[in-house]
Amino acid sequence: MFKRQRGIVVLKLETFEVEVLDQLFDQMIALVEVEPMPVEDPLERLVGLNGPSIKPSDPALARLFPDAYHDDHEAAADFRRYTEHEMRNTKAMKARISQSQLHEWPGKRELTHDQAMAWLLSLNDMRLALGTRLDITDDREDRDEENAPGYEMYDWLTYLQGTLVDSLTKN
Repeated sequence: MFKRQRGIVVLKLETFEVEVLDQLFDQMIALVEVEPMPVEDPLERLVGLNGPSIKPSDPALARLFPDAYHDDHEAAADFRRYTEHEMRNTKAMKARISQSQLHEWPGKRELTHDQAMAWLLSLNDMRLALGTRLDITDDREDRDEENAPGYEMYDWLTYLQGTLVDSLTKN
């Protein structure tokens, strides 16, 4: 869990929590990373316009990378083509920054503000992806027993994110 101590955000985890988070970061990175598409136009290659132009078919990716324009499919396709590749790289980079804090885990670790923000974004992405896979809605009464471990993981990630938000907002 995250706590604020002497004005610094501190993350304290048990060994099994570190192992679970390490696996979740691996899965998140694998989910958002994409092989660059070959670009034949020299200008597009120069400015990195090599993203896809259609919404991902995977519901979790569609949740992480929603259409920017709901009423204009052409504008949505252009926006996606110009931005999705960089957004994917940013999400993967934030997950790697967070995951790097787990290596050689001492039991607890002090985080810089930038590291804490990377954790915040990565935890949010993991919750969004998992929540989409579990079809979690505002109505929590419809949780089925078959997916109980997934719901517990979602609740744990929500708890972690909540403790991080609390530690970032306290003086």
